[in-house]
Amino acid sequence: MPKLLVIQHSPLEGLGLFEEEIKKANLTYETLMAGDDVVWPSGVKLEEYAGLIILGGPMSVYEENKFPWIKKELLVVSEALRQKKPILGICLGAQMLAKAAGARVYPGPAKEIGWAPIRLDDWFYKRNPVFFQLDPKKEHMVFHWHGDTFDIPTQGYRLALNDSYPNQAFCIQGNAIGIQFHPEMTEDMVKSWCESASGQIDATSSGYDTKKIIAESTIHLKELKEIAHKIFYGFAAFLRENTRRAA
Repeated sequence: MPKLLVIQHSPLEGLGLFEEEIKKANLTYETLMAGDDVVWPSGVKLEEYAGLIILGGPMSVYEENKFPWIKKELLVVSEALRQKKPILGICLGAQMLAKAAGARVYPGPAKEIGWAPIRLDDWFYKRNPVFFQLDPKKEHMVFHWHGDTFDIPTQGYRLALNDSYPNQAFCIQGNAIGIQFHPEMTEDMVKSWCESASGQIDATSSGYDTKKIIAESTIHLKELKEIAHKIFYGFAAFLRENTRRAA
């Protein structure tokens, strides 16, 4: 049975909806909690995994001095790219993927937090099974929680965008996908993130109202669950193809 390596950076930022999708796809996974105690990169045997999911986290890719393990994790991601492993990077994971591919990662114009729409790139999304099931004629309401952004790697192409952040999703090497927004969110995750940030993010200090974000979740989570399913269905196709090639 194909096995995924899941790299997690925060106890609050787990697989969410993707955990059930992994089970539906008859896959298994192993979670590696990133940190200084991990033996990077020699302790990560990529040949044991069909692909990688790299989750989000509160740190920034360019904070190597504060988090020395970031440089080592980037070596693992770079090696996974060299081996052409399927990769799904979410938020920080997308930024890791972009930087490992040689692109710039930097602070965005303003924080993007809560529910906001994205739209698909009119041409490129059709080339990629992760996004081709989404309706290109409509905007899709998804969950955001980030303040950084990235350039699209030279050898990659953009899949999704919005007015606040023009690079919301991209693909490189055909099977490595970076997604800036959070398709994996569950109701409990939204609540826990908002509660943990209630002292830092509120309507008076930053323009974001955590109570409003939680209330809007009852409206938008059904669509987000459908989006997560379609994204992972396409990603699973990459994993199956990689497993067939390796057999």
